[in-house]
Amino acid sequence: MDRPADAGDPWAVSADEFPDDASPETQFAFLVRYAVLAPSSHNTQPWRFSVDDGGVDVYADTERWLPVADADRRELFVSVGCALENLLVAAERFDFDHEVTYFPDGTSDHPDDDRFVHVARVVLAPDGSRSALRGGLFEALTERSTNHGPFYGEVSPTTRGALAEAVTDADIWARFVESAETKAALGDLVTRADRRQFENPSYRRELGEWIGNGALEPSWVKAKLGQLVVTHLDLGDRQAATDSVLVESAPVVVALGSDADTLSARVRVGQTFERLALFATTEGLSVHPMSQVLELADLREELVETLGVETGVVQHLFRLGYADPEPGRSSRRPLAAVVD
Repeated sequence: MDRPADAGDPWAVSADEFPDDASPETQFAFLVRYAVLAPSSHNTQPWRFSVDDGGVDVYADTERWLPVADADRRELFVSVGCALENLLVAAERFDFDHEVTYFPDGTSDHPDDDRFVHVARVVLAPDGSRSALRGGLFEALTERSTNHGPFYGEVSPTTRGALAEAVTDADIWARFVESAETKAALGDLVTRADRRQFENPSYRRELGEWIGNGALEPSWVKAKLGQLVVTHLDLGDRQAATDSVLVESAPVVVALGSDADTLSARVRVGQTFERLALFATTEGLSVHPMSQVLELADLREELVETLGVETGVVQHLFRLGYADPEPGRSSRRPLAAVVD
């Protein structure tokens, strides 16, 4: 298959480059250029794609899983779900109909030592139509970014309502937290989570390895310095102080959850989060995932109580609001590294 060449900057992909006269495989590989722009836990980008003339297979790459921070692989599958959603948004922009089958090989066929887990088969066909759900999100694929700075302003009821309408799966739900009292309680949970994680040498070592590999900082020198600092210094108090303020000052904190904690639900929560993030981008809003509380089982239970969740599982937590733009973009792996 003659796949499109990797661009120097993955974020610079343009719809004008779509290969109209190429084979379906080449066209589908072009769609993957948008899929890889999705957010992921610590920018691990734990996805792999296989392209044929009928569509795209999406896999989770467990070699890019964080076993300390993400012991139950929740964030692994949420991250892959984000990439899957980007793929569907791009498919609709170029008029491809799509049909998704989740875990087509069955979830029981993948022992823990399997590297690739077959998350979804996406069958693509020409002459499709753009849905109301995804039709206005395409331009945001190359504009969306995670913002780590302070958030401000108010999110209007109209915007909150539109975000709520983008949560379409019957077993997936969202809680929009605006109460100062509840946000203060969330800030306390984040503080405790940060301190406990950074007290753990294994956590610091794992995070340091990813920083050293350039996941969060494209400059080799800065990445290696960051690895040394994170690995050998307990930054928990400083990180906790920063994160608690970010949570408590955010206009809205959003919790995404599912009725059951299945792998399919985790993937679809990831799709839902990315859809909300893309819509937020179109509205001039920013998002910032805050996963540390969910990475510790006992604090995750406290989170459920704090949010008043009676049934279901909280799968993702993020800040929502207006923010000053941050310079630069997180790095992305070249297309050749993620497409078979």
